[in-house]
Amino acid sequence: MRYFILACLIGMSFLSQAYAKSEKQITAAQFGAVADDGKNDAEALRSAAAYCRTHPGTVFYIAPGVYDFKDNEAVRIEREAISGAYGRDDMAVQRKLFNPSEKYVRALDFNGCHNLTIKAEGATLRLYGWYEVISLVKTHNIHIEGLAIIYNRPPSTIGRITASTPEYFDMKIDPERYCYLDSIVTGRMHFFDAKRELIYFGGVKKKELLNPSTIRMYSTTQPAIGDYGILRHGGHYRPAIMIKESSDVELLNVKIFSHPGMGVVGHLSNNITLDGLQVVPEPGSVISTNTDATHFTSCSGKLVIRNSKFRGNGDDCTNIHNYYYCIYPESPKRVEIRIEDADLHAQSLDYPSVGDTMLVLSSKNMVEQGRYVVQKVDTSTAKWKVEIELNRPLQLSNPKDYYMTNLTRFPHVYIINNAVNCHMARAFLVKSPNVYIAGNCIVHSTHTAIKLGGELSWHEAGPTHNVVIENNYISGCGYAVAPEEASCIYTSTESPETPPCVNHDIIIRNNTFDTDKPNAIVLKDSEHVQILNNTIGHKDYVKQYNCHNIKVE
Repeated sequence: MRYFILACLIGMSFLSQAYAKSEKQITAAQFGAVADDGKNDAEALRSAAAYCRTHPGTVFYIAPGVYDFKDNEAVRIEREAISGAYGRDDMAVQRKLFNPSEKYVRALDFNGCHNLTIKAEGATLRLYGWYEVISLVKTHNIHIEGLAIIYNRPPSTIGRITASTPEYFDMKIDPERYCYLDSIVTGRMHFFDAKRELIYFGGVKKKELLNPSTIRMYSTTQPAIGDYGILRHGGHYRPAIMIKESSDVELLNVKIFSHPGMGVVGHLSNNITLDGLQVVPEPGSVISTNTDATHFTSCSGKLVIRNSKFRGNGDDCTNIHNYYYCIYPESPKRVEIRIEDADLHAQSLDYPSVGDTMLVLSSKNMVEQGRYVVQKVDTSTAKWKVEIELNRPLQLSNPKDYYMTNLTRFPHVYIINNAVNCHMARAFLVKSPNVYIAGNCIVHSTHTAIKLGGELSWHEAGPTHNVVIENNYISGCGYAVAPEEASCIYTSTESPETPPCVNHDIIIRNNTFDTDKPNAIVLKDSEHVQILNNTIGHKDYVKQYNCHNIKVE
Protein backbone atom coordinates (compact mmCIF):
# COMPACT_ATOMS: atom_id res chain seq x y z
CA MET A 1 0.00 0.00 0.00
CA ARG A 2 2.85 2.34 0.88
CA TYR A 3 4.47 1.76 -2.53
CA PHE A 4 1.11 2.28 -4.28
CA ILE A 5 0.64 5.68 -2.59
CA LEU A 6 4.22 6.66 -3.44
CA ALA A 7 3.68 5.65 -7.08
CA CYS A 8 0.47 7.69 -7.21
CA LEU A 9 2.22 10.72 -5.77
CA ILE A 10 5.06 10.40 -8.31
CA GLY A 11 2.54 9.98 -11.13
CA MET A 12 0.60 13.03 -9.99
CA SER A 13 3.85 15.02 -9.88
CA PHE A 14 4.71 14.04 -13.46
CA LEU A 15 1.15 14.82 -14.61
CA SER A 16 1.32 18.19 -12.87
CA GLN A 17 4.63 19.00 -14.57
CA ALA A 18 3.31 17.88 -17.95
CA TYR A 19 0.15 19.94 -17.52
CA ALA A 20 2.17 23.01 -16.49
CA LYS A 21 4.40 22.53 -19.52
CA SER A 22 1.53 22.09 -21.96
CA GLU A 23 -0.29 25.07 -20.44
CA LYS A 24 2.57 27.32 -21.59
CA GLN A 25 2.75 25.86 -25.08
CA ILE A 26 0.42 27.77 -27.35
CA THR A 27 -0.24 27.86 -31.08
CA ALA A 28 -1.36 30.64 -33.37
CA ALA A 29 -4.30 28.46 -34.41
CA GLN A 30 -5.59 28.37 -30.81
CA PHE A 31 -6.17 32.11 -31.06
CA GLY A 32 -7.76 31.92 -34.50
CA ALA A 33 -4.80 32.57 -36.82
CA VAL A 34 -4.96 30.10 -39.72
CA ALA A 35 -2.26 30.09 -42.36
CA ASP A 36 -3.05 30.64 -46.04
CA ASP A 37 -6.75 31.42 -45.56
CA GLY A 38 -6.49 35.00 -46.84
CA LYS A 39 -8.11 36.41 -43.70
CA ASN A 40 -6.74 39.15 -41.48
CA ASP A 41 -4.85 37.46 -38.64
CA ALA A 42 -3.91 40.67 -36.79
CA GLU A 43 -6.36 40.30 -33.91
CA ALA A 44 -5.58 36.62 -33.38
CA LEU A 45 -1.80 37.08 -33.42
CA ARG A 46 -2.02 40.08 -31.12
CA SER A 47 -4.09 38.03 -28.68
CA ALA A 48 -1.38 35.38 -28.69
CA ALA A 49 1.27 38.04 -28.05
CA ALA A 50 -0.81 39.38 -25.15
CA TYR A 51 -0.90 35.87 -23.65
CA CYS A 52 2.90 35.68 -23.92
CA ARG A 53 3.26 38.99 -22.07
CA THR A 54 1.42 37.63 -19.03
CA HIS A 55 2.78 34.06 -19.08
CA PRO A 56 6.57 33.86 -18.65
CA GLY A 57 8.12 30.75 -20.13
CA THR A 58 5.68 30.42 -23.04
CA VAL A 59 6.57 28.48 -26.18
CA PHE A 60 4.59 30.01 -29.05
CA TYR A 61 4.22 27.87 -32.19
CA ILE A 62 3.27 29.45 -35.51
CA ALA A 63 2.58 26.80 -38.14
CA PRO A 64 4.10 27.14 -41.64
CA GLY A 65 2.24 29.26 -44.15
CA VAL A 66 1.32 32.88 -44.81
CA TYR A 67 -0.45 35.01 -42.19
CA ASP A 68 -2.00 38.27 -43.36
CA PHE A 69 -1.69 41.20 -40.97
CA LYS A 70 -3.66 44.41 -41.53
CA ASP A 71 -4.16 47.39 -39.22
CA ASN A 72 -6.07 50.38 -40.61
CA GLU A 73 -3.83 52.95 -38.91
CA ALA A 74 -0.71 51.31 -40.35
CA VAL A 75 -2.32 51.26 -43.80
CA ARG A 76 -3.04 54.97 -43.50
CA ILE A 77 0.62 55.70 -42.65
CA GLU A 78 1.79 53.60 -45.59
CA ARG A 79 -0.60 55.23 -48.05
CA GLU A 80 0.24 58.77 -46.96
CA ALA A 81 3.99 58.12 -46.99
CA ILE A 82 4.01 56.72 -50.52
CA SER A 83 1.36 58.98 -52.08
CA GLY A 84 3.15 62.24 -51.23
CA ALA A 85 0.92 63.45 -48.39
CA TYR A 86 4.04 64.25 -46.34
CA GLY A 87 5.75 66.13 -49.18
CA ARG A 88 7.48 65.58 -52.47
CA ASP A 89 11.17 65.82 -51.60
CA ASP A 90 13.26 62.74 -50.88
CA MET A 91 13.51 63.24 -47.10
CA ALA A 92 9.93 64.38 -46.42
CA VAL A 93 8.73 60.99 -45.18
CA GLN A 94 11.68 60.55 -42.83
CA ARG A 95 11.24 64.05 -41.40
CA LYS A 96 7.58 63.33 -40.70
CA LEU A 97 7.68 59.76 -39.39
CA PHE A 98 11.16 59.35 -37.87
CA ASN A 99 10.27 61.28 -34.77
CA PRO A 100 9.90 60.02 -31.17
CA SER A 101 6.56 61.80 -30.77
CA GLU A 102 5.08 60.60 -34.06
CA LYS A 103 2.40 57.91 -33.81
CA TYR A 104 3.33 54.46 -35.13
CA VAL A 105 1.87 50.96 -35.01
CA ARG A 106 3.33 47.89 -33.35
CA ALA A 107 2.28 44.69 -35.04
CA LEU A 108 3.31 42.12 -32.41
CA ASP A 109 4.06 43.54 -28.98
CA PHE A 110 6.10 41.20 -26.78
CA ASN A 111 7.25 43.94 -24.41
CA GLY A 112 8.06 42.70 -20.93
CA CYS A 113 8.20 39.02 -21.93
CA HIS A 114 10.56 36.68 -20.11
CA ASN A 115 11.76 33.25 -21.20
CA LEU A 116 9.79 33.34 -24.45
CA THR A 117 10.38 31.02 -27.38
CA ILE A 118 8.67 31.62 -30.73
CA LYS A 119 8.95 28.71 -33.14
CA ALA A 120 7.84 29.88 -36.57
CA GLU A 121 9.93 27.97 -39.11
CA GLY A 122 8.19 28.27 -42.47
CA ALA A 123 5.76 30.96 -41.26
CA THR A 124 5.52 34.26 -43.14
CA LEU A 125 3.94 37.44 -41.83
CA ARG A 126 2.55 39.39 -44.80
CA LEU A 127 2.00 42.99 -43.74
CA TYR A 128 -0.46 45.56 -45.02
CA GLY A 129 0.70 48.98 -43.81
CA TRP A 130 3.89 50.19 -42.09
CA TYR A 131 4.84 48.80 -38.66
CA GLU A 132 7.36 48.14 -36.00
CA VAL A 133 6.74 44.46 -36.63
CA ILE A 134 8.15 42.78 -33.52
CA SER A 135 8.68 44.83 -30.38
CA LEU A 136 10.97 43.47 -27.64
CA VAL A 137 11.28 46.07 -24.86
CA LYS A 138 12.41 45.18 -21.34
CA THR A 139 12.49 41.50 -22.23
CA HIS A 140 14.78 38.71 -21.08
CA ASN A 141 15.75 35.36 -22.60
CA ILE A 142 13.93 35.59 -25.93
CA HIS A 143 14.38 33.07 -28.75
CA ILE A 144 12.67 33.67 -32.12
CA GLU A 145 13.13 31.03 -34.76
CA GLY A 146 12.26 31.02 -38.44
CA LEU A 147 9.73 33.83 -38.91
CA ALA A 148 9.72 35.67 -42.28
CA ILE A 149 8.58 39.29 -42.71
CA ILE A 150 7.28 40.64 -46.02
CA TYR A 151 5.12 43.55 -47.18
CA ASN A 152 2.15 43.17 -49.51
CA ARG A 153 2.91 46.63 -50.93
CA PRO A 154 6.71 46.84 -50.84
CA PRO A 155 8.12 49.99 -49.23
CA SER A 156 10.15 50.56 -52.40
CA THR A 157 8.90 50.84 -55.97
CA ILE A 158 10.94 48.94 -58.55
CA GLY A 159 10.68 49.08 -62.32
CA ARG A 160 12.62 48.19 -65.46
CA ILE A 161 14.28 50.96 -67.44
CA THR A 162 12.57 50.97 -70.85
CA ALA A 163 13.95 54.19 -72.34
CA SER A 164 17.06 56.23 -71.58
CA THR A 165 18.11 59.56 -73.09
CA PRO A 166 20.48 62.38 -72.05
CA GLU A 167 17.48 64.30 -70.64
CA TYR A 168 15.27 61.62 -69.10
CA PHE A 169 14.63 57.93 -68.63
CA ASP A 170 11.44 55.90 -68.26
CA MET A 171 10.81 53.01 -65.87
CA LYS A 172 7.98 50.51 -66.19
CA ILE A 173 6.20 49.44 -63.01
CA ASP A 174 3.36 47.13 -62.02
CA PRO A 175 0.63 49.58 -60.87
CA GLU A 176 -1.28 46.91 -58.94
CA ARG A 177 1.73 45.86 -56.91
CA TYR A 178 3.09 49.39 -56.50
CA CYS A 179 -0.11 51.24 -55.63
CA TYR A 180 -0.57 54.73 -54.12
CA LEU A 181 1.43 56.47 -56.88
CA ASP A 182 -1.76 58.15 -58.05
CA SER A 183 -0.35 61.48 -59.24
CA ILE A 184 2.76 62.32 -57.24
CA VAL A 185 5.87 60.18 -57.60
CA THR A 186 7.88 59.99 -54.36
CA GLY A 187 11.03 58.23 -53.25
CA ARG A 188 14.83 58.39 -53.25
CA MET A 189 16.19 57.16 -56.59
CA HIS A 190 18.79 54.44 -57.00
CA PHE A 191 19.56 51.88 -59.66
CA PHE A 192 20.38 48.21 -59.99
CA ASP A 193 22.76 47.07 -62.73
CA ALA A 194 21.09 43.90 -64.03
CA LYS A 195 24.23 42.56 -65.71
CA ARG A 196 26.83 43.22 -63.01
CA GLU A 197 24.39 42.84 -60.11
CA LEU A 198 25.29 45.95 -58.18
CA ILE A 199 23.53 49.08 -56.95
CA TYR A 200 24.53 52.49 -58.28
CA PHE A 201 23.50 56.10 -57.77
CA GLY A 202 22.20 58.92 -59.93
CA GLY A 203 20.50 62.24 -59.45
CA VAL A 204 16.94 63.02 -60.53
CA LYS A 205 15.62 66.56 -61.06
CA LYS A 206 11.95 65.75 -61.53
CA LYS A 207 9.64 62.71 -61.39
CA GLU A 208 6.51 62.42 -63.51
CA LEU A 209 3.81 59.74 -63.80
CA LEU A 210 3.15 59.43 -67.54
CA ASN A 211 0.52 56.73 -67.04
CA PRO A 212 -0.27 54.20 -64.28
CA SER A 213 2.58 51.93 -65.39
CA THR A 214 5.25 54.39 -66.58
CA ILE A 215 7.33 56.85 -64.56
CA ARG A 216 9.52 59.40 -66.32
CA MET A 217 12.59 60.70 -64.48
CA TYR A 218 14.28 63.84 -65.72
CA SER A 219 17.96 63.12 -65.20
CA THR A 220 21.34 63.04 -66.91
CA THR A 221 22.24 59.68 -65.35
CA GLN A 222 21.23 57.57 -68.40
CA PRO A 223 20.82 54.12 -66.82
CA ALA A 224 21.06 51.21 -69.22
CA ILE A 225 17.85 49.83 -70.70
CA GLY A 226 17.06 46.67 -68.78
CA ASP A 227 18.48 47.96 -65.50
CA TYR A 228 16.12 48.53 -62.57
CA GLY A 229 15.09 51.84 -61.06
CA ILE A 230 14.52 51.81 -57.29
CA LEU A 231 12.40 54.39 -55.48
CA ARG A 232 12.83 54.04 -51.72
CA HIS A 233 9.81 55.64 -50.07
CA GLY A 234 11.29 57.20 -46.98
CA GLY A 235 14.50 56.46 -45.12
CA HIS A 236 14.70 55.77 -41.40
CA TYR A 237 11.54 54.53 -39.70
CA ARG A 238 10.69 52.14 -36.89
CA PRO A 239 12.57 48.87 -37.38
CA ALA A 240 11.15 45.51 -38.33
CA ILE A 241 12.46 44.09 -35.04
CA MET A 242 13.13 46.36 -32.07
CA ILE A 243 15.29 45.05 -29.21
CA LYS A 244 15.42 47.66 -26.45
CA GLU A 245 16.49 47.53 -22.82
CA SER A 246 16.53 43.74 -23.10
CA SER A 247 18.94 40.89 -22.44
CA ASP A 248 19.76 37.49 -23.91
CA VAL A 249 17.90 37.77 -27.22
CA GLU A 250 18.48 35.30 -30.07
CA LEU A 251 17.08 35.48 -33.59
CA LEU A 252 17.59 32.21 -35.45
CA ASN A 253 16.90 31.88 -39.19
CA VAL A 254 14.65 34.95 -39.22
CA LYS A 255 14.05 36.48 -42.67
CA ILE A 256 13.29 40.12 -43.47
CA PHE A 257 12.44 40.50 -47.15
CA SER A 258 11.37 44.14 -47.02
CA HIS A 259 10.80 46.94 -44.54
CA PRO A 260 10.37 50.75 -44.70
CA GLY A 261 13.19 51.32 -42.20
CA MET A 262 15.94 49.19 -40.65
CA GLY A 263 15.76 45.44 -40.21
CA VAL A 264 16.91 44.87 -36.62
CA VAL A 265 17.70 47.62 -34.11
CA GLY A 266 19.23 46.88 -30.72
CA HIS A 267 19.43 49.60 -28.08
CA LEU A 268 20.67 49.53 -24.48
CA SER A 269 20.57 45.73 -24.59
CA ASN A 270 22.87 43.01 -23.33
CA ASN A 271 23.79 39.81 -25.22
CA ILE A 272 22.22 39.69 -28.67
CA THR A 273 22.75 36.86 -31.16
CA LEU A 274 21.68 36.91 -34.80
CA ASP A 275 22.26 33.44 -36.25
CA GLY A 276 21.15 32.69 -39.80
CA LEU A 277 19.41 36.05 -40.16
CA GLN A 278 18.52 36.90 -43.75
CA VAL A 279 17.90 40.50 -44.77
CA VAL A 280 17.48 39.91 -48.49
CA PRO A 281 14.99 40.85 -51.23
CA GLU A 282 12.01 38.67 -51.86
CA PRO A 283 12.24 36.59 -55.08
CA GLY A 284 11.99 38.86 -58.10
CA SER A 285 13.07 41.99 -56.21
CA VAL A 286 16.43 43.71 -55.76
CA ILE A 287 15.91 45.73 -52.54
CA SER A 288 15.23 44.59 -48.97
CA THR A 289 15.27 47.16 -46.15
CA ASN A 290 15.09 50.87 -46.95
CA THR A 291 18.07 51.57 -44.67
CA ASP A 292 20.44 49.48 -42.49
CA ALA A 293 19.95 45.75 -42.25
CA THR A 294 20.94 45.90 -38.56
CA HIS A 295 21.96 48.69 -36.19
CA PHE A 296 23.07 48.55 -32.55
CA THR A 297 23.45 51.46 -30.14
CA SER A 298 24.84 51.47 -26.60
CA CYS A 299 24.69 47.70 -26.18
CA SER A 300 26.84 45.51 -23.97
CA GLY A 301 27.78 41.89 -23.36
CA LYS A 302 28.21 39.84 -26.54
CA LEU A 303 26.88 40.90 -29.91
CA VAL A 304 27.08 38.01 -32.37
CA ILE A 305 26.20 38.13 -36.07
CA ARG A 306 26.93 34.81 -37.74
CA ASN A 307 25.86 32.61 -40.66
CA SER A 308 23.68 35.44 -41.96
CA LYS A 309 22.93 36.85 -45.42
CA PHE A 310 22.55 40.49 -46.42
CA ARG A 311 21.56 41.75 -49.82
CA GLY A 312 19.83 44.79 -51.27
CA ASN A 313 19.68 46.78 -48.02
CA GLY A 314 19.64 50.55 -48.46
CA ASP A 315 22.50 51.24 -46.02
CA ASP A 316 25.06 49.41 -43.86
CA CYS A 317 24.61 45.72 -43.08
CA THR A 318 25.46 46.62 -39.51
CA ASN A 319 26.47 49.74 -37.60
CA ILE A 320 27.61 49.32 -33.99
CA HIS A 321 28.28 52.33 -31.78
CA ASN A 322 27.26 54.48 -28.86
CA TYR A 323 27.16 58.27 -28.84
CA TYR A 324 29.22 61.40 -28.29
CA TYR A 325 27.11 63.40 -25.85
CA CYS A 326 27.13 67.17 -25.65
CA ILE A 327 27.75 68.37 -22.08
CA TYR A 328 25.63 70.89 -20.16
CA PRO A 329 26.87 71.26 -16.56
CA GLU A 330 24.27 72.02 -13.89
CA SER A 331 26.58 71.87 -10.87
CA PRO A 332 30.21 70.75 -10.38
CA LYS A 333 29.21 67.06 -10.33
CA ARG A 334 25.83 67.09 -12.06
CA VAL A 335 25.46 67.43 -15.86
CA GLU A 336 22.81 67.08 -18.51
CA ILE A 337 23.98 65.03 -21.50
CA ARG A 338 22.35 65.40 -24.90
CA ILE A 339 22.66 63.67 -28.26
CA GLU A 340 22.68 66.44 -30.84
CA ASP A 341 22.95 66.39 -34.64
CA ALA A 342 22.59 62.62 -34.71
CA ASP A 343 19.92 60.09 -35.61
CA LEU A 344 18.29 58.28 -32.68
CA HIS A 345 17.79 54.97 -34.40
CA ALA A 346 15.72 53.51 -31.56
CA GLN A 347 13.76 56.76 -31.20
CA SER A 348 14.50 56.52 -27.47
CA LEU A 349 16.56 58.21 -24.82
CA ASP A 350 20.13 57.00 -24.52
CA TYR A 351 21.43 57.00 -20.96
CA PRO A 352 24.14 55.38 -18.80
CA SER A 353 23.61 53.22 -15.75
CA VAL A 354 24.91 53.81 -12.26
CA GLY A 355 28.51 52.56 -12.15
CA ASP A 356 29.23 53.21 -15.84
CA THR A 357 32.51 54.93 -16.74
CA MET A 358 32.17 58.13 -18.79
CA LEU A 359 35.07 59.45 -20.87
CA VAL A 360 35.38 63.20 -21.52
CA LEU A 361 37.38 64.12 -24.61
CA SER A 362 38.09 67.10 -26.81
CA SER A 363 35.61 67.50 -29.67
CA LYS A 364 38.42 68.93 -31.82
CA ASN A 365 41.27 66.47 -31.45
CA MET A 366 39.87 63.64 -29.26
CA VAL A 367 42.44 64.16 -26.50
CA GLU A 368 41.19 62.62 -23.26
CA GLN A 369 40.33 65.05 -20.46
CA GLY A 370 39.32 62.55 -17.81
CA ARG A 371 37.18 59.61 -16.76
CA TYR A 372 34.25 59.74 -14.37
CA VAL A 373 31.95 57.19 -12.75
CA VAL A 374 28.18 57.66 -12.83
CA GLN A 375 26.63 57.74 -9.36
CA LYS A 376 23.07 58.78 -10.21
CA VAL A 377 20.89 58.89 -13.34
CA ASP A 378 17.65 60.83 -13.87
CA THR A 379 15.71 60.52 -17.12
CA SER A 380 12.54 62.13 -18.43
CA THR A 381 11.02 61.03 -21.70
CA ALA A 382 8.43 63.82 -21.45
CA LYS A 383 11.19 66.45 -21.29
CA TRP A 384 13.55 64.34 -23.41
CA LYS A 385 16.24 64.84 -20.82
CA VAL A 386 19.06 62.81 -19.23
CA GLU A 387 20.88 64.10 -16.15
CA ILE A 388 23.73 62.30 -14.42
CA GLU A 389 25.73 62.81 -11.25
CA LEU A 390 29.46 62.02 -11.37
CA ASN A 391 31.82 60.80 -8.69
CA ARG A 392 33.92 63.96 -8.85
CA PRO A 393 33.59 67.53 -10.13
CA LEU A 394 33.74 68.11 -13.86
CA GLN A 395 36.26 70.87 -14.54
CA LEU A 396 36.00 72.15 -18.12
CA SER A 397 36.94 75.66 -19.26
CA ASN A 398 34.35 75.52 -22.04
CA PRO A 399 32.03 72.49 -22.07
CA LYS A 400 31.13 73.14 -25.73
CA ASP A 401 34.66 72.05 -26.66
CA TYR A 402 34.17 68.56 -25.22
CA TYR A 403 32.13 65.42 -25.67
CA MET A 404 31.28 62.67 -23.20
CA THR A 405 30.91 59.02 -24.12
CA ASN A 406 30.10 55.84 -22.20
CA LEU A 407 33.03 53.41 -22.12
CA THR A 408 30.94 50.73 -20.43
CA ARG A 409 28.30 50.53 -23.15
CA PHE A 410 30.33 48.74 -25.81
CA PRO A 411 29.70 45.07 -26.65
CA HIS A 412 32.24 42.43 -27.59
CA VAL A 413 31.49 41.96 -31.29
CA TYR A 414 31.68 38.73 -33.29
CA ILE A 415 30.87 38.94 -37.02
CA ILE A 416 31.48 35.47 -38.44
CA ASN A 417 30.70 33.52 -41.64
CA ASN A 418 28.25 35.96 -43.18
CA ALA A 419 27.50 36.56 -46.87
CA VAL A 420 27.08 40.16 -48.06
CA ASN A 421 26.17 41.06 -51.62
CA CYS A 422 24.96 44.05 -53.57
CA HIS A 423 23.93 46.72 -51.08
CA MET A 424 24.52 50.38 -50.27
CA ALA A 425 27.18 51.82 -47.97
CA ARG A 426 29.43 49.62 -45.81
CA ALA A 427 29.06 45.96 -44.93
CA PHE A 428 30.32 46.28 -41.35
CA LEU A 429 30.66 49.68 -39.68
CA VAL A 430 32.06 49.04 -36.21
CA LYS A 431 32.93 51.70 -33.64
CA SER A 432 33.29 49.33 -30.72
CA PRO A 433 36.45 47.84 -29.16
CA ASN A 434 36.98 44.09 -28.88
CA VAL A 435 35.93 42.96 -32.34
CA TYR A 436 36.38 39.71 -34.27
CA ILE A 437 35.45 39.71 -37.97
CA ALA A 438 36.20 36.44 -39.74
CA GLY A 439 35.13 34.13 -42.56
CA ASN A 440 32.83 36.63 -44.26
CA CYS A 441 32.25 37.01 -48.00
CA ILE A 442 31.59 40.64 -48.98
CA VAL A 443 30.81 41.49 -52.60
CA HIS A 444 29.66 44.76 -54.20
CA SER A 445 29.30 47.07 -51.22
CA THR A 446 29.06 50.55 -52.71
CA HIS A 447 31.49 51.89 -50.08
CA THR A 448 34.36 50.43 -48.05
CA ALA A 449 33.56 46.88 -47.00
CA ILE A 450 34.68 47.23 -43.36
CA LYS A 451 35.05 50.55 -41.57
CA LEU A 452 36.42 50.90 -38.04
CA GLY A 453 36.35 53.92 -35.75
CA GLY A 454 33.98 56.64 -34.61
CA GLU A 455 32.22 59.14 -36.83
CA LEU A 456 32.24 62.58 -35.25
CA SER A 457 30.00 63.91 -38.05
CA TRP A 458 27.19 61.62 -36.84
CA HIS A 459 28.14 61.87 -33.13
CA GLU A 460 28.52 58.07 -33.20
CA ALA A 461 31.23 57.10 -30.78
CA GLY A 462 34.26 54.93 -31.14
CA PRO A 463 37.19 54.64 -31.39
CA THR A 464 38.09 51.00 -31.73
CA HIS A 465 40.85 48.72 -30.51
CA ASN A 466 41.59 45.03 -29.94
CA VAL A 467 40.35 44.02 -33.39
CA VAL A 468 41.06 40.94 -35.48
CA ILE A 469 39.97 40.80 -39.13
CA GLU A 470 40.91 37.50 -40.74
CA ASN A 471 40.02 34.98 -43.43
CA ASN A 472 37.52 37.23 -45.21
CA TYR A 473 36.92 37.48 -48.97
CA ILE A 474 36.21 41.03 -50.19
CA SER A 475 35.49 41.70 -53.85
CA GLY A 476 34.34 44.65 -55.94
CA CYS A 477 33.68 47.00 -53.01
CA GLY A 478 34.14 50.74 -52.73
CA TYR A 479 33.23 51.48 -56.33
CA ALA A 480 31.10 54.49 -55.33
CA VAL A 481 33.81 56.28 -53.31
CA ALA A 482 36.74 58.44 -54.43
CA PRO A 483 39.72 56.56 -55.95
CA GLU A 484 42.02 57.35 -53.03
CA GLU A 485 39.62 55.93 -50.45
CA ALA A 486 39.69 52.35 -49.19
CA SER A 487 37.84 49.60 -50.98
CA CYS A 488 38.22 46.92 -48.32
CA ILE A 489 39.14 48.20 -44.84
CA TYR A 490 39.22 51.73 -43.45
CA THR A 491 40.06 53.09 -39.99
CA SER A 492 39.38 56.71 -39.07
CA THR A 493 38.09 59.16 -36.46
CA GLU A 494 36.76 62.12 -38.52
CA SER A 495 38.56 64.38 -36.06
CA PRO A 496 38.76 67.98 -37.37
CA GLU A 497 42.25 68.33 -35.91
CA THR A 498 45.00 65.72 -35.79
CA PRO A 499 44.19 63.41 -32.87
CA PRO A 500 46.28 60.85 -31.04
CA CYS A 501 46.33 57.39 -32.59
CA VAL A 502 43.14 56.32 -30.87
CA ASN A 503 42.43 53.28 -33.07
CA HIS A 504 44.96 50.69 -31.98
CA ASP A 505 45.90 47.03 -31.65
CA ILE A 506 44.38 45.84 -34.91
CA ILE A 507 45.32 42.65 -36.77
CA ILE A 508 44.35 42.23 -40.44
CA ARG A 509 45.52 38.86 -41.73
CA ASN A 510 44.89 36.05 -44.22
CA ASN A 511 42.22 37.95 -46.14
CA THR A 512 41.67 37.96 -49.89
CA PHE A 513 41.13 41.38 -51.48
CA ASP A 514 39.81 41.35 -55.04
CA THR A 515 39.91 45.02 -56.00
CA ASP A 516 41.09 47.24 -58.84
CA LYS A 517 41.27 50.32 -56.61
CA PRO A 518 44.78 51.36 -55.56
CA ASN A 519 44.10 51.33 -51.81
CA ALA A 520 42.57 48.20 -50.36
CA ILE A 521 43.32 49.46 -46.84
CA VAL A 522 43.44 53.04 -45.59
CA LEU A 523 44.55 53.66 -42.01
CA LYS A 524 43.99 56.97 -40.23
CA ASP A 525 44.77 57.89 -36.63
CA SER A 526 45.90 54.33 -35.85
CA GLU A 527 48.80 52.56 -34.22
CA HIS A 528 49.99 49.04 -33.46
CA VAL A 529 48.40 47.58 -36.59
CA GLN A 530 49.60 44.32 -38.12
CA ILE A 531 48.71 43.58 -41.76
CA LEU A 532 49.85 40.05 -42.51
CA ASN A 533 49.60 37.43 -45.27
CA ASN A 534 46.75 39.01 -47.20
CA THR A 535 46.21 38.10 -50.85
CA ILE A 536 45.85 40.92 -53.37
CA GLY A 537 46.79 41.44 -57.01
CA HIS A 538 49.07 44.44 -56.49
CA LYS A 539 51.61 45.78 -54.01
CA ASP A 540 51.47 48.93 -51.91
CA TYR A 541 47.80 48.43 -51.12
CA VAL A 542 47.99 50.15 -47.71
CA LYS A 543 47.76 53.92 -47.29
CA GLN A 544 48.57 55.56 -43.94
CA TYR A 545 47.73 58.94 -42.40
CA ASN A 546 48.79 59.90 -38.87
CA CYS A 547 49.78 56.34 -37.97
CA HIS A 548 52.54 54.73 -35.90
CA ASN A 549 53.91 51.22 -35.55
CA ILE A 550 52.26 49.73 -38.64
CA LYS A 551 53.58 46.36 -39.78
CA VAL A 552 52.84 45.20 -43.33
CA GLU A 553 54.02 41.81 -44.60
